[in-house]
Amino acid sequence: MKPPHPAADSPKHAHAAAAAGGRPRTLPKLAILAAVALLASACAAPPGTGQATGKTGGDAATRPPAASPADAAPKSASARATAEPAADALPQVDLTPQLMFQLLASEIAAQRGEVGSAAATYLSMARQTRDPRLARRATELALVERSLDHALPAAELWHELSPNSPIATQTIESLWISTGRLADAEPLLRARLDKARADRRLPETYSLLQRTLTRAPDRKAALAMLERLATPDASVPAARLALAAVAHAADDAVRAAAEAEAALKLDPKDEDAAVAAARYVAQTPRGSAGAIALLESFVKREPKAIEARFSLARLLAAAGRSDDARAQFETALKQEPDSPGILFSLAQLAYQTKQPKVAEDYLRRYLELPAQVQRDNDPAYLFMGQLSEEAGRTADAIDWYARVRRGEQFLPALTRRAVLLGKLGRVDEARDLLRSTSVGSVRERVQLTAAEAQVLREAGRDADAYTVLAQALERNPENPELLYDHAMAAERVDKLDAMEASLRKLIALRPDYAHAYNALGYTFAERNIRLDEAQALIEKALELAPNDAHVIDSMGWVLFRRGQFAAAVEQLQKAYKLRPEAEIAAHLGEALWQAGRAEDAQRVWREASAREPGNKVLNETLARFKITR
Repeated sequence: MKPPHPAADSPKHAHAAAAAGGRPRTLPKLAILAAVALLASACAAPPGTGQATGKTGGDAATRPPAASPADAAPKSASARATAEPAADALPQVDLTPQLMFQLLASEIAAQRGEVGSAAATYLSMARQTRDPRLARRATELALVERSLDHALPAAELWHELSPNSPIATQTIESLWISTGRLADAEPLLRARLDKARADRRLPETYSLLQRTLTRAPDRKAALAMLERLATPDASVPAARLALAAVAHAADDAVRAAAEAEAALKLDPKDEDAAVAAARYVAQTPRGSAGAIALLESFVKREPKAIEARFSLARLLAAAGRSDDARAQFETALKQEPDSPGILFSLAQLAYQTKQPKVAEDYLRRYLELPAQVQRDNDPAYLFMGQLSEEAGRTADAIDWYARVRRGEQFLPALTRRAVLLGKLGRVDEARDLLRSTSVGSVRERVQLTAAEAQVLREAGRDADAYTVLAQALERNPENPELLYDHAMAAERVDKLDAMEASLRKLIALRPDYAHAYNALGYTFAERNIRLDEAQALIEKALELAPNDAHVIDSMGWVLFRRGQFAAAVEQLQKAYKLRPEAEIAAHLGEALWQAGRAEDAQRVWREASAREPGNKVLNETLARFKITR
């Protein structure tokens, strides 16, 4: 079992999980009224007054650029109510009935999800009226639609009509960069940096710029452009860090590390520079040892640098130095005893070092933090459920899983809760739980269907599990996950034709899906039929997934079925080394036995039986060979 992801990547970002939220793809109903008010005020304003009502809100001088469609999308009608400081004269617009109708129709269309149509109408109105606010709205809608093709002409018109607007300028910069038009963006970026130097705002400007450039299609060209732009700022740490980030995005880890270390040399107390330098150094030939040495030196100079100490602890843990990692986390915890990120990381570390009770203690401390400490409790609830489940405390596990709210952890917790209810014999309750849960996508509904089938299968109701999956497949006949699960369920109820049909269809839909070939080939080998075809299918799977232990096991098993015992032993030993699982041990032992190595076979079987005494396949093998434990 892997523990859940931490509540945050670092103490600094401890609240990220709680604060993060999805951006809606449709627009709030209030946007219609706001849009009418906008155009009405535009029509009322005489030429040159510049009394523009903004639509994305915030001070234009400080608002970040639209680095991507997601970044640029408006968040709500209220967020658009704050005016952008006006710098360009506005045209006189006559609010004709036709214009009013187009405006209302566009907003209603957007509310109904027809965002592309609304964006096109706004762009047409902007071209007709030459009003930059309509061009801005067209840009916003195109970005909500995540359509660069529609956003570019709208943003170009907005910038043309409002050349002094910082938001218009930053939006067209970002769109040009996102579409690879670096030459068009470079003069605007140069002007922005010139202004930032005059305003003493270089750190903020470089931070925004690096975020945009790391998304450019041609990152090497973006790096070359940034080198030109940053030439006057070689002594500015933020400029060097921006170069480091773009170099890293361009797959030049050595350059990234050099630039970040140069930033740290310019400001030896800069914690962000130290953390970035360590992250990049770890990806160079100096590796994690170099990164650890860098951070150890930094925290020795700056003992209160929590972020750097946190990063150091994670590097130590990844390097297998668990005791050293724990010491660093504990030191950080003494400085910030209410840090959710540190407590969760200590719980993870304890679990990884096989100390589940210690992990639980840290998680309880996490959950008992004062209410004012912002955090997401759901990862901790899920982790506690997993720990309780592993300890055999099924009722406790169900209780912990039930506490997880809607969000990233919800479906994993819900499915485990249902499976555990099934293990307690409460199968109908588990099915009701899964079926009554509303979800927002086909993918999520498929997850719940798979969980229902698992509950039924573990209850020995294979025929019911097959029926559930067959009904789901009728509704979604080309869903890869359903096709695979349906095939496996069909095999269990001896419906080989249905199994083969689903796997053949899955292979046609996903010709790179190794496990579809492997499942079909292994089924033939297990039943000792169509062995030539079985081997060809497994060879294809092995070509796609050469290091997959289960595929290698299948290859060993088909060779065994064909009487090639020495070759079978070679493949099965390789698989068993990769994953010492009971079923692979059963196959390996049988191949060893037939190869005349009975003592080796019994040794492998007994080792596996000690680890997994209840494995059905292994126990059936031992019974056939009359082997006692």
